[in-house]
Amino acid sequence: MAPTEATNQKRDYKSSLFVNMFGRNVNAKEHFLSLYNAIHDTNFKIGEVEIKPVMLENVVYNNIENDVSMEINDSIVVLAEHQSTINNNMPFRCLEYLVAHYNRFYTDNDKYNTKEIKLPRPECYVFYNGDDAFPQEKIMRLSDAFKEIKQATNLKDLPESLSLDLTVKIYNINKNANHPILQKCEPLLAYSNFTEYARIGKQNGEKNPPKYALDMCRQEALLTEYFNNLSKEEQSMIFGEWDQEKFIQVQKQIAYEDGEEANKIANAKNALRMGLSLEQAAKITDLPLAQVCAIREELALECKIPT
Repeated sequence: MAPTEATNQKRDYKSSLFVNMFGRNVNAKEHFLSLYNAIHDTNFKIGEVEIKPVMLENVVYNNIENDVSMEINDSIVVLAEHQSTINNNMPFRCLEYLVAHYNRFYTDNDKYNTKEIKLPRPECYVFYNGDDAFPQEKIMRLSDAFKEIKQATNLKDLPESLSLDLTVKIYNINKNANHPILQKCEPLLAYSNFTEYARIGKQNGEKNPPKYALDMCRQEALLTEYFNNLSKEEQSMIFGEWDQEKFIQVQKQIAYEDGEEANKIANAKNALRMGLSLEQAAKITDLPLAQVCAIREELALECKIPT
């Protein structure tokens, strides 16, 4: 997703659904583990690995925001992006995400200390479902953009080694691409079918193609538990026009009228689960920012997969 101001951010339904399904929903870790297994041909179960969401929040991190990022056992950080159009700058963007991610957890004191920092290893993936023709999968490298390499006329002109490189693997998850990863990951298959139904709905003149796609997925029992249990707020964010300022006003009024600490905390949890930043959740609930930080830690513990 391109950097945007937090208060004006509106994702399209494809991106909103991807982020919710694999990064924000109560079942996101289970969905993400299925995706991880499909990519690596592994069969990890819930309880065998620890998955921790580490998505960037654009308010805090200089308007840098990625779709979904998770740490696996504190040793691997996986960045996953949805795209409807192919961006040849994805390796550079992923590098930017990674630097921002590392900077969140390591201070200047850590960096200048002689003790070696232990960094989680990055893995970067893009899931493409746009209309343009594209191969089943493709690898992009940061080094492809280096001026010296692009201008080289023969191998003699290339440097003997690269001091820096980063790879991004792109999967074409359109139904007609028939990528085998879709058969290995039910949530990704459901997501792919949903976007295909939305495309068909648009072509057939449906007034609300995402709503049409949702109905089709429910009729065909695609990822039934997920689609049937989406909250009204999640449906509004994914399938309808989302007025974030109006949501903040309504939630703040609810907290004000009730006035009970338990309800404020519940509202803060709901806001955080829906992907709002710490500052926005604090604004909604009138809770101190430090308390909202503690609530987010509590949510992480509730969803933690034990090692």
